[in-house]
Amino acid sequence: MKIKRFLAKNMRDAIRMVREEQGADAVILSNHRVAGGVEVVAATDYDAALMQQAVRRSAPPEPPPETPKPDRGEDVRPAATPAPIAAPAAPELQQLRRELGGMKRMLETQIAGMAWRELQEQPQKLRALQTMINLGIEPRLARELIAELPADAAADTERARFLPLGLLSRRIPVVAADAIHEGGVIALVGPTGVGKTTTIAKLAARYAELHGTRDLALVTTDHFRVGAQEQLFNYGRLLGVPVQTAATADELRAVLARLADRKLVLIDTAGIGPRDAKLQAQLGTMAAASAKIRSWLVLSANSHAADLDDVIRRYAKAAPAACVITKLDETLRIGGALSAVIRHKLPVAYGCDGQRVPEDIEPGRANSLVLRAMQLARTTPARIDDATLALQFGAVHAAQ
Repeated sequence: MKIKRFLAKNMRDAIRMVREEQGADAVILSNHRVAGGVEVVAATDYDAALMQQAVRRSAPPEPPPETPKPDRGEDVRPAATPAPIAAPAAPELQQLRRELGGMKRMLETQIAGMAWRELQEQPQKLRALQTMINLGIEPRLARELIAELPADAAADTERARFLPLGLLSRRIPVVAADAIHEGGVIALVGPTGVGKTTTIAKLAARYAELHGTRDLALVTTDHFRVGAQEQLFNYGRLLGVPVQTAATADELRAVLARLADRKLVLIDTAGIGPRDAKLQAQLGTMAAASAKIRSWLVLSANSHAADLDDVIRRYAKAAPAACVITKLDETLRIGGALSAVIRHKLPVAYGCDGQRVPEDIEPGRANSLVLRAMQLARTTPARIDDATLALQFGAVHAAQ
């Protein structure tokens, strides 16, 4: 094992020096503040697998599960109450429902057509609607924003141009501050492939820059993906941060008890699809382990708005306090993600736009997200004609 000492102005520079000189497999053995910066001791040829094996051997074995004893006596169960059978609707009632549904759709179409014709008489609002659709904002939200525009917006061309963006910015919920520095126990949850493990590393490095790594720890509960734990262990070695594993609620509870003196504990969970049966079990494990765990939902900006809506609804059991929007650099429109967080009132804690650790992460700021949406729209503007706008605005027949 080759050991070397590095002196740098801050933790980020120290990590970069270690990475450049000793490579990605280097292990940070210790770090502490010195006059003018930080001192880091790193090593190469470190056998992490051997250390993990030693830790597993030193851990006490789990007790075997108790075999339930059969109850003596007669097993008396109450008779099940038969479920009531709903009577089929009469043909007349079914016909009435169909007619009412048709009338409703006809009225909605007529009202939408009137709204579209009125909008065509207001060029500033029409341009504002085109801007919202170009950003990828959902039509329903776009209509709401346009409705908020004051009647005198057209008098000032510059104001009419930027006012819709200001209204959009006001709608985006964000976390008030750089939330990671508040500490606590934070679990990143979300579907597979959204970048939870990389985001964990970015958040850990961001915290270490100001507070060091003494009060920081990482935990992984991902036992499904091959190599998932190794990825987090690699980040932990690079940062000089301990990484613990937990597969059950009892193990997670024990791990958090051992890490009770740490100011920030970041938990990396397994990526599970929103319709996967294992999702509810995972969320139940988190809830049973500790009430102190705060969940942050990780959303991918390159997902369709309907998919994001489904993810947020199905992860509602985790009661996420905030979200992290990843892959901002892998999409041409982030309006779908913005629409989803606005609709569900889910505050944005951070945004990630790359794979670099820790550079490619920023606190969630509404103005910055809107600016990013505008920059992407300018790069690849969408061609939206009046017929398409009329269709998206809800007036299917008004454009004909």
